[in-house]
Amino acid sequence: MACNMSTANMSSLKVSKDKDGKQESTSFKSGDTIYANATISNSISKVQVKFRLNAEDVAGMAKGETVKGSEVTIDLPSSGNAIYSLPIPVGVKSGKFTLVADMMNDAGEKKDGKSATLTIEGSAAAPAAPAAKDDNANKSDKKDATKDEDKDEDN
Repeated sequence: MACNMSTANMSSLKVSKDKDGKQESTSFKSGDTIYANATISNSISKVQVKFRLNAEDVAGMAKGETVKGSEVTIDLPSSGNAIYSLPIPVGVKSGKFTLVADMMNDAGEKKDGKSATLTIEGSAAAPAAPAAKDDNANKSDKKDATKDEDKDEDN
């Protein structure tokens, strides 16, 4: 009797700060890149790995809401590694996120999946335009002070 059971699975999901996966981490800052490596094992047919970053505890985002631009699908001919990278945009809000990796069979059915909880420390907002004017005001104050000193020397 032939058995048609698939043992294909996602054997691991590793998240890191570097492409080679040597700096495993779950904590990131604005401007960092999130790298993930999903290892698919025991697959003799095509699979897709669908990655996405979901908000868990982030101000202004609903729990489970997918971060815009974070969805990526990677096709594999069989077992192997699906490598994901997501540069964190400057200005992203701080909070807890979940990186989800789902393994789909050729028919589009989810067969396995893993997730990792990440913390992202967002950046402060860019300085407002008035702050730049303050810098210029300081420069003109210095010029005025120089002019006053010149006047004193003339007297």
